[in-house]
Amino acid sequence: MTTKVRIRMFPCGNVSEIRVSGTIDGRYMVMTDSSTCEKARRFVEGLGPLTLDDLADKKRSRIFRDFIDSDMSANCLLLPGVMTAAWAEAGMIAASAKRRGESLSIEFID
Repeated sequence: MTTKVRIRMFPCGNVSEIRVSGTIDGRYMVMTDSSTCEKARRFVEGLGPLTLDDLADKKRSRIFRDFIDSDMSANCLLLPGVMTAAWAEAGMIAASAKRRGESLSIEFID
């Protein structure tokens, strides 16, 4: 199975499409299908195979560590986009939410 998400960032206007696939040995591969952001592409390409610990343990997670070490802005939504796709692929988010195309959002309000 494969889970795909699209991440749109309004301040920079970048759009990234991320795909996460589970492997036979229980790991997760994160790939970028397309991205207008070179920083996002480098981040995703550098992740390599992820374990369930990378998805569930923030303190030891390579995803979080690599994001902190990256040159991406602290408010970049790529990190939660990757985590959401990986969690969905790992069965940590209901398949029904994927089927409905549920979105995550941040809105400015008055």
